[in-house]
Amino acid sequence: MDEITSRMAEAQQAEESGNYREAARLYNRLGKEIQARHGRFDPRALDAFEGMARSIGMGSA
Repeated sequence: MDEITSRMAEAQQAEESGNYREAARLYNRLGKEIQARHGRFDPRALDAFEGMARSIGMGSA
């Protein structure tokens, strides 16, 4: 498992545990790092930011 996949899994686990703030933080940091290393429009960065938005939405519901 590569680093990005494992970090996405870590954020997803936080989200599934109900720790939405931590999940959003992990997704956001990962998305920014992917953009810095692989370009603004790397689909993995977009996936990470989508996860962040989902976590924020779940946390405010």
